Amino acid sequence: MVCAQQALSAGSKGVGTPLDKDADRPAGLDGVGYQWSLALASMWIPTVDISDEWAARFARFSDFMQDTLTTSMVTLWTTSPLWALVLYVYLIVYVKAMRTALLLYLVYCFCDPRPYDGVGRRFACIHKLPLWKHVNAYFQPKMLFEAPLNPKQKYVFGSHPHGVISYVSQLIAGTTGLGIESHFPGLVVRGVTMPATFAIPFFRDWALAMGCLSCDRSSIRRILSDRHHRLHQSLLVVVGGAEESMLAHQGSADLILLKRRGFVREAIRAGCDLVPIYNFNENSIYQLVDNRPGSLVHRFEMAVKSLFGFTILLFHGRNVFFTPYRTQLVSVVGRPIPVQRNYNPTEDEIKQYHDLYVEELVRVYKKYKPKYAPDAADIRFVA
Repeated sequence: MVCAQQALSAGSKGVGTPLDKDADRPAGLDGVGYQWSLALASMWIPTVDISDEWAARFARFSDFMQDTLTTSMVTLWTTSPLWALVLYVYLIVYVKAMRTALLLYLVYCFCDPRPYDGVGRRFACIHKLPLWKHVNAYFQPKMLFEAPLNPKQKYVFGSHPHGVISYVSQLIAGTTGLGIESHFPGLVVRGVTMPATFAIPFFRDWALAMGCLSCDRSSIRRILSDRHHRLHQSLLVVVGGAEESMLAHQGSADLILLKRRGFVREAIRAGCDLVPIYNFNENSIYQLVDNRPGSLVHRFEMAVKSLFGFTILLFHGRNVFFTPYRTQLVSVVGRPIPVQRNYNPTEDEIKQYHDLYVEELVRVYKKYKPKYAPDAADIRFVA
């Protein structure tokens, strides 16, 4: 408790002691005003120092709002294909004035050659979007390199595991500012995905802007073609594909790799060094519903895959909005495997490079697993 009297008179005898009526009268203060000042000074005015308390409250509120914004932005990013489709359906159903334009746009989505021409429609300024700051704060992605990369060299990066939706591969390839290109300026890495991605209205344009292209063979060969030598384009492919996404259970390291040799063949044809990448905690972003072989869920997923070439996974996140679980994503880039160019590689040659690739991937996993995924299972090649 601090008495206001002390603030008015340095000569007060104690806290709460009235001032003498005429002593220490300030110059220029008339009698009436002075009497009022005495009356106020003689009152007890309790003052509590609440600055620290309110600062703490404001800090907690600010942290809450920042966390909410970050979580919302990450959720919007991870579920963007769904929202893009919902937006298109809503506009075409309820906005009659836009129906003709939207139908023409849908035709354009299927006729646009840019996802397959090896160049696409990439915008480097994408990395400046505030979105990536929120993604960085949420997942705290980290990249480790076993060896430096040459920006003037072309590479074929293989990304493992696929995960439910391959979010890590989206971050380390393209124009996010969080991936390989940010560590080695001048290196251009083009991620590839299934052609069906470019049939989703609105989302397809976002994927193209990030530098993503189709994963069909002709598109891959155009990416690595010598006619794009000025771009020094490298390729990043998620080797396991849709089949591996069905194995993306938390804590597992089951890969589809032994039968995947097409990417090795294309690397030999283009003379690109092979580089394995393992993304720790990719399988922890979401949790798959139990889909053991023979279960109803597994039969459904396989039926969809046989019809469309991709599958619809049943999974869940932190809430009903499919917010991903918060976990650090660590990508370890292995040592480049030198490849001698051969336009017509033999099966023995492909097997030789494939074995070296598998060996390097296993080495990377065993080396970094104790630090970044100590509770994960040992790496296992299902097929």
